Amino acid sequence: MNAHYIEGVSERSRISSLFLFHTPSNVGYAIAPAEALFFDVGLELAGGDSSQVYFGFKSLEGGHPRSLPANFKNLIAYDYFNRDSRSMRRLADYAKENRIRLVTMYDAQPVDPLFKFLHEAGVRAIISYWGATISSRMPLWKTALKRLQIVLSASKLDGLIFQSKAMADLAIYGRGVPSHMIDIVYTGVDISVFKPERSDYVYDAMNLPRDKKVFVYSGHMEARKGVRTLIEAAIEVLDHRKRHDVCFLLCGNKQDESKQYEQMYAGLGIDSLIKFGGYRSDMPRIYPSCFCGVIPTSGWDSFPRSPIEMAASGLPVIASRLGGLPEAVQNRRTGLLFEPGMTAELVACIETLLEKPELAAEYGARGRERCEKELNLENQKRHLREVFLKRLGAAVSPGSAEAEARNARGGSAASQ
Repeated sequence: MNAHYIEGVSERSRISSLFLFHTPSNVGYAIAPAEALFFDVGLELAGGDSSQVYFGFKSLEGGHPRSLPANFKNLIAYDYFNRDSRSMRRLADYAKENRIRLVTMYDAQPVDPLFKFLHEAGVRAIISYWGATISSRMPLWKTALKRLQIVLSASKLDGLIFQSKAMADLAIYGRGVPSHMIDIVYTGVDISVFKPERSDYVYDAMNLPRDKKVFVYSGHMEARKGVRTLIEAAIEVLDHRKRHDVCFLLCGNKQDESKQYEQMYAGLGIDSLIKFGGYRSDMPRIYPSCFCGVIPTSGWDSFPRSPIEMAASGLPVIASRLGGLPEAVQNRRTGLLFEPGMTAELVACIETLLEKPELAAEYGARGRERCEKELNLENQKRHLREVFLKRLGAAVSPGSAEAEARNARGGSAASQ
């Protein structure tokens, strides 16, 4: 935690926060880093007092959240998609009892009856943090109706945070969210954990041939992530074009998720050059020992963590041109972009970097520099905190404890 954020925060002006997730505890993937992020920022707003930070999950059957301190006790089980009025009143009573002023919810729609209960319980700002897509683009007339619904509602959010401009645009031009309700906070990476320390780790850990350059993917195995496109490209490069200088590593699969993809190249004799590594905790060591990262998404993507972890590790990144990926990967600066699902274009990108390793190194160096200057965890925390204070400041009345806290910090800064 950065002590600068809690300097001068009096006991009276501390802000109590509740962070609600729509998933059970310990589901992994992007949720765990978000938990740690929210805890750190909530702790800053509370002046370092963890007793004023609260977390809720759809259920706690997964056990104590591993991303939170082992002695952290302020945990509740609550499903905020449950429209039962007694359940909503129960949460509102919990907020009132604990004097919670900020509620942040994962992927909550702009209008919901729960928000009125929470506001009446003394919650000053209710914010939805979006890690998914909120809507597709709609005809103008439909967007106008949705916008009117939000504007006229007596039970709406105070703000929405998106991880990319692309996702924010879908909120504006699809869901009808007024732009003044929206902030963009790019995902950040811990540059002290993900760093370009070259080694042979991936070859030893995954039993890959040392004379091959490793192209690595990390993420879900669901259809929208484009794993099929990557496997098609790998087959083209290894089997059809007979390249002997490359291999592919795909991480993130669970149970038998890889089987449908392994069947695509069964019997071609390239099994040893396409490896599924499973869901792993050693990606900070795997990435820097690879040659290039690949994010072949074919459905939607907001601003995923994987490409910036790869970039922070010094890798060039090949990504599809959709959603927030063009914001995460700068075409011909930190990597290469291709049209979603276009296997031939992905193959061309792969071969370009194989044939021009100096270009790959240049992209990797620029990606690392960008993470150091912009897309790092400390910047993400700072921007998120500024958004929270801005939304709290818009809701509090002069003379309140929250207003005093805001004034003591010199007001709220504009978000990214």
